[in-house]
Amino acid sequence: MKHEHYMDMNRLSDWSVDQINELLDVCLLLKEMEEKGVRLPLLKNVSLAMMFDQQSTRTRVSFETAMQQLGGHAMFLDGSSLHAGSGQEDIAETAAIISSMADAIMIRSLSQRVIDEVVANSTVPVISGMSCAEFQSDGFGSQEQHHPTQVIADLITMIERKPKGKKLSDCTFMWLGDGADGFDCVFMDHLSLFPRLGIRVICAAPKKFWPSEELLAKCRAQAAEDGNGEIICTEDPIAYAPETDFFYTGVVNYHKMGVSEEEAFKVFYPKFQINEELMAHAPKSAWVMHYLPGNRNWELTDAVWDGPQSAVLPLGENRLYAQRGILVYILWPLRRNTSEYLENYYRGKVEDLLTPRIHNYDF
Repeated sequence: MKHEHYMDMNRLSDWSVDQINELLDVCLLLKEMEEKGVRLPLLKNVSLAMMFDQQSTRTRVSFETAMQQLGGHAMFLDGSSLHAGSGQEDIAETAAIISSMADAIMIRSLSQRVIDEVVANSTVPVISGMSCAEFQSDGFGSQEQHHPTQVIADLITMIERKPKGKKLSDCTFMWLGDGADGFDCVFMDHLSLFPRLGIRVICAAPKKFWPSEELLAKCRAQAAEDGNGEIICTEDPIAYAPETDFFYTGVVNYHKMGVSEEEAFKVFYPKFQINEELMAHAPKSAWVMHYLPGNRNWELTDAVWDGPQSAVLPLGENRLYAQRGILVYILWPLRRNTSEYLENYYRGKVEDLLTPRIHNYDF
């Protein structure tokens, strides 16, 4: 059974605004330390089991590197190497066994239901490295999906680049692309979290690809309880470009799901593309972001991708600082803190048991 004080990072909606802000403070402090050449073994001897059933570049590398830099250890476990992946064991049993051996689990899965099952059966903290919606035959998403660690990296990047004199809660954020329920896991978390932090969110997409009224009502109600950030849906991104501090986009057919390539260029591009025309209407202080991997001259034109207002690569790098902060925030309070007396007591016990064996060796 999981300890009552253990925290999972599965749905950001389960985290309070105060907890999110505390986490961001930890992320930024660890990044400041790194820039000054300071690395503390805050998670010495802590182990992280990393479960993957889909490809990953930034998530895998950032978590492995973060654990090593913090003095811990990360184990990469893909679906083909686990009994659960071969159908010999169900995911509940796998989660129970792994959590009895590791100090935490990070899981990236095509199914949010799999992540929920791991959370339910793990006795240690679980961090979601991303889930994708499963798709029905009509192409519409059939379940929720999340990417909480990406969104923490997004917030770090936004805090570092917000216009001078502005608080994060004063900023306007524009998402360009597919905003419909269950299509883009990153925007789903933007929509649910950013207004709670007071950030104004604009979804720029063809009306067919707007979030549902039900989802919008839910997110607006949550925002009213916390930061009261506004949510606007529009088919005219240029109209809101002069007010936007951060332009963000993603892939409309990630994992070959969602709209087809042909439909993308008929429906989304170039009107809902981050390009030179759009940025000509934007403030000079505005920044362009993409979670990656991306398609050049699809979501962003080359000129914008490589331009002076691009934060695409710095955002990718901030995945590392997000993971370091998440791991420390969740796991540091759970470290084993034993007294020197107790350590010496058990060191003596071990030595009493093993010392006689020395005489059995012929040196």
